[in-house]
Amino acid sequence: MITTESARAAVTWRWRQKRTIRLSCRGGESNKRRWGRHSLAQADQEAEDRATRERIRTCLRDTLFVEAGAGTGKTSALVDRVVALVLGGRAIERVVAITFTEKAAAELRDRVRAGLETAREQQSTSETTIAEALASLDRAPISTIHSFCQSLLYSYAAEAGIDPSFRVQDEVMAGRRFQERWRIYLENLAEDQEAGSAIDRALGLGLSTWHIETLAVELSRRPDLGTLLQTSSPQEGVPVWPDLEEMSAALESLPVQVAPADDPLLERVKRLASLVNELLRSDADRESTLAAGAEVLTTPWGVSNQQAWGGKQTIERVRSVASDIACRLNETLHACRSQALAAVLHVVVRFVIADAGQRARDGALTFDDLILLVRDLLRSNPDAVGSLRERYEVMLIDEFQDTDPLQVEIALAFATDPESGALEPGRLFLVGDPKQSIYRFRRADMAIYSQTRGAVGAGGAIIPVLALNRRSRGILLDWVNAVFAPLIGPGWEQDIQPEYRPIYDGRHAGDFAGPGVAWVGGDAGEANARQVRETEAAQVVANCIAAVEEGWQVAERDGTVRPASFSDIAVLIPTRAILPALERAFSDAALPYRVESGSLIYRTQEVRDLLNCLTAIDDPADEVAIVASLRSVAFACSDVELAEYKAAGGPWNYLSPVLSERQGRVADGLRTLAAYHEARHDCSVAALVDRFVAKTQQVEIGILDAGNRNSFRRARFVVEQARAFEASEPASLRAFVNWMESRAGEAILDNEGAGLDDDEDAVRVLTIHGAKGLEFPIVFVAGLGTAPVNRPGAYLIDRSTGEIGVCIGSKYGNRSFKLGPVDRLGDLEKRHAQAEYERLLYVATTRARDHLIVSLYHAKRAQNTCGARKLIEHGATDHAEKRSQLTREAKSAKRAFEDLEPDPTEEPADREFEESRRELVAGATVRRYTSATALGGQNKDEKRDESEPWARGRGGTRLGRAVHAAIQSLAFDAEDAVISAFARAQAVAEAIPHRAADVERLVRWVLHSSQAVERARSAKRALREVPFAVQVDDTVLEGFIDLVIERDDGIEIVDWKTDQIAPEAVPERLREYETQAGLYVYGLEAATGRRVSAVTYVFASAQVETSPGDARDLSSTAQTQLLNARSTAA
Repeated sequence: MITTESARAAVTWRWRQKRTIRLSCRGGESNKRRWGRHSLAQADQEAEDRATRERIRTCLRDTLFVEAGAGTGKTSALVDRVVALVLGGRAIERVVAITFTEKAAAELRDRVRAGLETAREQQSTSETTIAEALASLDRAPISTIHSFCQSLLYSYAAEAGIDPSFRVQDEVMAGRRFQERWRIYLENLAEDQEAGSAIDRALGLGLSTWHIETLAVELSRRPDLGTLLQTSSPQEGVPVWPDLEEMSAALESLPVQVAPADDPLLERVKRLASLVNELLRSDADRESTLAAGAEVLTTPWGVSNQQAWGGKQTIERVRSVASDIACRLNETLHACRSQALAAVLHVVVRFVIADAGQRARDGALTFDDLILLVRDLLRSNPDAVGSLRERYEVMLIDEFQDTDPLQVEIALAFATDPESGALEPGRLFLVGDPKQSIYRFRRADMAIYSQTRGAVGAGGAIIPVLALNRRSRGILLDWVNAVFAPLIGPGWEQDIQPEYRPIYDGRHAGDFAGPGVAWVGGDAGEANARQVRETEAAQVVANCIAAVEEGWQVAERDGTVRPASFSDIAVLIPTRAILPALERAFSDAALPYRVESGSLIYRTQEVRDLLNCLTAIDDPADEVAIVASLRSVAFACSDVELAEYKAAGGPWNYLSPVLSERQGRVADGLRTLAAYHEARHDCSVAALVDRFVAKTQQVEIGILDAGNRNSFRRARFVVEQARAFEASEPASLRAFVNWMESRAGEAILDNEGAGLDDDEDAVRVLTIHGAKGLEFPIVFVAGLGTAPVNRPGAYLIDRSTGEIGVCIGSKYGNRSFKLGPVDRLGDLEKRHAQAEYERLLYVATTRARDHLIVSLYHAKRAQNTCGARKLIEHGATDHAEKRSQLTREAKSAKRAFEDLEPDPTEEPADREFEESRRELVAGATVRRYTSATALGGQNKDEKRDESEPWARGRGGTRLGRAVHAAIQSLAFDAEDAVISAFARAQAVAEAIPHRAADVERLVRWVLHSSQAVERARSAKRALREVPFAVQVDDTVLEGFIDLVIERDDGIEIVDWKTDQIAPEAVPERLREYETQAGLYVYGLEAATGRRVSAVTYVFASAQVETSPGDARDLSSTAQTQLLNARSTAA
């Protein structure tokens, strides 16, 4: 870090000498202007780029750490390296290529395939090598780091201590499982006196259960911190209680009687004195008392005036005494809270580590578990490291600036020689752009990047730079360099912000019609934030329309220049604050658009309206949600209608009995909500949402009203989210809505609709994070008038020193809990956040290929840290045109369906419609399902136990199910001890532990004494629990056969029966099973095309084996029975 002015000046001079930027203006007017040419000649840059790429292709025995600017072809360099490795004799299966997302991994595989195909055309000498690589490409480890770790864990499951058949939970399943485990853990804390006492103390000091859960949730998402906190917890405070009697006496000695009764200082002194006196009276609950009065301890004391207190000396004495007492008590409070937080943190860490261990044993891992387990495996198991290095020869990592500490450790473990501890040349290839590191919320850390760069550099790695941009026009790059060179800077602190490296024009696109680079807006004066956003949104939309109407030119991939269309335009925003205003502006202009970033979708009006409706359906007492749903497009009740309904005494609660007396659209809407409230438990949440959207015609109304597909996309999005939420287990409507609300506040990287509906000529709206890795012909950057909000989370860490701090609670009202060097780490986190925001602006502006328009609207009161002020301060307006504010109403594309003439039809009455619908559905049901067991039971007058609705078909009683399950699981030659254990387990599973002996007796006889089992042992093949299904006209017959024995003369069917009957009763009972046996014969012969030669029924209780008859006769009789059953059903 630069610590002296002289050193800073020296570094500044050297950096300026190295990166001089000469700004010039040539070409005169409008888009003929070109801003700035770097001092390094263009030809030199192109030569340097060629040399760097040649080094990437040829220096295969060297470790490379490539720093590549935006649009310079990071992934292309990686693909070239992979192809060169293959041509150099490396098997593609032994080359690991890691990238950031599944989509990027799939694209990388395709690009490697294309690169190999191109190499095959150009190099005839390596045709065999390339052909082998292409044939093996699908097996090559080209994936995300999570997929790579998953494949390693399958190979080393035992060493890692996990279930070999583990599965990876998606984010929804993992979240739901965590919540359930946390709930159980808290319920069981009553048995842990130490943990219970720690939590009780923290709650008394002002910590809430929500804060404790937040500590657990955040720690579970940062798996590396759990072990660190377990071994080295931050230093806690030591409470020192001051002399309370002395404080009380000091406050009583103050001349409070001279001040007016309504004096603000007097009121605060009285509150402080009251708190001190309460503390004196308290004993065991003294900490809770102090926490309850915490707000007065941080109140300002510089209020009132000298005249009110009889002079300067008196008021200064009062302020000094009160401030000193408040400060000392506040120190005690924070020490108590620090100590309490340390104890709670111990409880939380213990839970998180135990839960991770349980997930490993259960084989239900999260994505974070995969990386942590592999890191721990490579740390603790030298054999695993050796095997990994033997299996793979080279590891290449794309987008390295987004890599977290655990991933770096895995990569270095692979590339480091275990004997010497040195980096082995040629094993590692890293490529990234530190200026595009914008995923700190996913643990990407500039300190880790900087340290890794230094470590591999010290280990002999080559660190080339790619700076020739082939994406953007030169005029855009000149502006980017001119603005971001001073904004990002020379890298004073590499652990926080990297050195800015310019990017140069490698496209040579020439001049296009249109502005090239321009800005709109600026200081909006006294307008408030809402007004600024409305004005900005209107101007952005107007300029989108102007881009098409004015004929701005854009280039295709092949260089063909054409006029721009709406689908060429992307509006990038840093946060969703401006999204509602943008949507209104797009709708007002009838301009087609689609919102793509997942984090934005949750705040779109259609999704908000639908969630309000679902909330109202779930809770009839939530009047806010009910009114919001009535105002939504689902019911379209106006404010006047709502006011008139309420003024007439109408209830909002749709379960009110007086609702039946009300008429009108409001009452109809409430009755619809009531109907779905009653039906909410009769179907899945996804089905409920789907039906509600269809019933209220939200999609159709949205399409007709807005003229675009957004309503369809967003309704589909909510239904898909509901299906994902229910994938692991059924869920309530309330749980789903709460989950959606929580998702709305999280940073989400998935894109709704990205890559879909490409036939729609619509403007795309994305977050800057969502646009990372993408490019667009025309980019509008908007929403920069609001300063970034720094929400660092509960855990703070300095990666350069390893220090950890924990901070939870609110600073407002003096309710925060701190542990460790929180203040210093908090300041460090703010600097990291501000540096990342500057890099975010760089990412946004380098997405543009042909035109870049930056909206600099901001209120006069906007903070200096907002993007608009930062860009203006660093020359954004000096090096670009200003677009005049468009005052005319821009013409947009014709609104969809506006020429559509309504063609009304006579709608049938509701009852008539329902009847006709039932008839239609009944007639359309052409396929019916039945089972052999169901039809076989038609001849039996058997009463089912309705307390067991699930006991249908296979083993219809608990005893039968237990026997069948044991026989199915055991080997035919199982020993008595094994049979006994399985029998007891199955009896317990069926809730009949008292009949374990009966289960064991029946199973033992079948396996040890049955002739059918003896035949199965000696047969060439015998299969148990064989399913079959066969279609007979419009009916599907399905069933399970207990045992199928393959004999020389055909197939033998064996069925176990657990009927509790005497041997002499078997013939009569056997007749009841004839239809079932015949259906087994018919179904198995039809499904397999092979002949059934025999059917054997084994009555275990009676110890009798017999056949119900000839297989052919049984089949013929059963078919007749099946036809009769179909006729009856029809």
